[in-house]
Amino acid sequence: DEGRELLYKLVETADVFLTSFLPKTRQKLRFDLEHIRAVNPDIIYVRGSGQGPKGPDAQRGGYDSATFWNRGSLAYSGQVQAGIDRPLGPVGHGDGMSGMTLAGGVCAALFKRATTGETSVVDGSLLGTAIWLNGPAIISSQFGEDVMATPRQRHPTQTMYETKDGRFLLTVMLGDFDDEWADWCEHLGRPDLAVDPRFATAADRVVHADEAVAMFDGILATKDLSEWKTILATTKGVWAPVQRPVELHDDPQTIANGFIRDVEYQTGTVRLPVPPILFDEEGGDPPLAPDFAQHTDEVLGEIGIGREEIDRLRQAGVIA
Repeated sequence: DEGRELLYKLVETADVFLTSFLPKTRQKLRFDLEHIRAVNPDIIYVRGSGQGPKGPDAQRGGYDSATFWNRGSLAYSGQVQAGIDRPLGPVGHGDGMSGMTLAGGVCAALFKRATTGETSVVDGSLLGTAIWLNGPAIISSQFGEDVMATPRQRHPTQTMYETKDGRFLLTVMLGDFDDEWADWCEHLGRPDLAVDPRFATAADRVVHADEAVAMFDGILATKDLSEWKTILATTKGVWAPVQRPVELHDDPQTIANGFIRDVEYQTGTVRLPVPPILFDEEGGDPPLAPDFAQHTDEVLGEIGIGREEIDRLRQAGVIA
């Protein structure tokens, strides 16, 4: 009870209350919406959940691998696209993506309160985020099972190519403009293909896709990926190497934008990805994530709890 009173005292002057506890636990410990709003009617109440605040599974927990990756259909879409017998294993994307979307919701609620005086309840969930991210496949499923997930016919400017060293690069020249086509042929050392009547128009390139892809397969297989990165750096169309995680550390775009930064940890320097939002083209150096209860004393000090009282609360087991 004493710990709950401390929580309520913090709530009195807070802008946002954020929780990922399940509904029954929030009620049991008396920090559900009704209890928090009784202390601060203007606070923005934010809930992160597995399956959303409504429906038969609103009371159930959720995890990245189960709720986001599998129930949210991403694992299945990847399985069909890759043509493998079993779904791909979880990759730990759901927590981060759901957190980012929820952060956007919190900012929107703060703006609404500042401009209208009205407060909000903000909900974000693993399942909702998965459905949003896999939207193209979910939308197209209305018109035929696996329309988006089924591998489509290869196209000379929209295809995955393997290089000499067993690496891959993907071309995504969706507009398939004639100048991009000519530029692509030039960079691959085959300018003659740009004026070949078989490939004169985008429609022609679809009809004769197998022939063009076969030629490009042979050309791209003659050099390593590192060589093609240099050769294709000046192309007009869009393409990308299939990079390994370790290669992102040295990617010039990663370095230029500061997407990965050095953080000093107890055991030395660690390179960590940082939130991808820049303000005035700068993201800032990230602080370390706090240890458990690291800032308890500092936070309680903000509501006037003195040193002796903090020591007593800790000794009594009220705070960590």
